[in-house]
Amino acid sequence: MVAESKLKYVNMDIKTFHFNPLAVNTYILSDETKEAVIVDPGNCRFYEDGQIREYVADNKLKIKYIINTHPHLDHIAGNPWCKKEYGVDILIHEAGMKEYNRAYAYATVFGFELEEMPAPDRYIQEGEILTFGNQQLEVRYTPGHCEGSVCLYNADNQVIFTGDLIFEMSVGRSDLPSGNAEKLLQSIREKILTLPDEVTILSGHGGPTTVGRERKGNPFINGQWV
Repeated sequence: MVAESKLKYVNMDIKTFHFNPLAVNTYILSDETKEAVIVDPGNCRFYEDGQIREYVADNKLKIKYIINTHPHLDHIAGNPWCKKEYGVDILIHEAGMKEYNRAYAYATVFGFELEEMPAPDRYIQEGEILTFGNQQLEVRYTPGHCEGSVCLYNADNQVIFTGDLIFEMSVGRSDLPSGNAEKLLQSIREKILTLPDEVTILSGHGGPTTVGRERKGNPFINGQWV
């Protein structure tokens, strides 16, 4: 059974699924209005599809958007199923489209069985505010792991979804296509470390952490990179 978790913030529920062979964190965000978004759908197996369907149905959620923090295969694998199931817009940053369009070709290398990726419906930009229910997600453009990477910041609940930019005591790889170590460092400095210490970081893999904890203890930041 794939591990799951659910976090309750002041006025938002965050459901975390760990999907596909690379154990990506797929998040479903919702609030009391029952409107919801799916962030980084990594589902690529029938029982993973079923877990999303069951959670959405049991909680009577209405999905508004599918949001990709970046175009790597493990974070977009569920786009085809989620698009068919819920018929909502797929949102991604335009700078990631070169990698997004290569996803189907990459799938066989990593052992994924995928359908062709549906075209994104809309491009999101730095500083844009995405809304669902009573919630707001500020888009922060954060290249470095790859072009087209974004973080999603919810100020009311002091939480940021960072994709593969930064992890608990680690940072994202910068040696993959369109990755850049200098840009990665700049994104962390300008878009993560400028936030209050108490902000929770929910990344694309692994467990939650905080800005303050990473500022003080992350070996790629504290005393080495920054």
